[in-house]
Amino acid sequence: MVNFWATWCEPCRREIPLLKSLRRERSGEALEVVGIAVDFRQAVIEYTDKIGIDYPVLLGEKDGMAAIDSFGMDTVFPFTVFADRDGRIFTTKVGELHRNEANVILDGLREVDTGRTDLASARQRVAGELAQLEAAHSRQNSAPSGKLPRS
Repeated sequence: MVNFWATWCEPCRREIPLLKSLRRERSGEALEVVGIAVDFRQAVIEYTDKIGIDYPVLLGEKDGMAAIDSFGMDTVFPFTVFADRDGRIFTTKVGELHRNEANVILDGLREVDTGRTDLASARQRVAGELAQLEAAHSRQNSAPSGKLPRS
């Protein structure tokens, strides 16, 4: 996983504990998380020391923006690239990564890496599952709150 982030980005800061947890939990699957901080050097050093990021963090500064451009993406943080063990891009996630999304993506990658399925089939299945998660999230957010209106 390559995660583009910035210290000033609230969704980026919220997902860092998840990234740390995934790295520990899936270490047996050879998962590595690499952060690319598109921010100023001193801000990144202070922030990573403060919260104890335990995965490699590269300082992107202006070059980080060029790396994002090379993926053909708009500059939106956070932005995560998932690649298989052969370095082929499996999928990307724009915006904050959540546990259920990460599990779907990483389980799909595991199937590819262990030869249980091919890359195209796994991508298709994962895209469908992510769409279902998004639809469920949208339904949940549009459901009535159950609160009585104030008079």
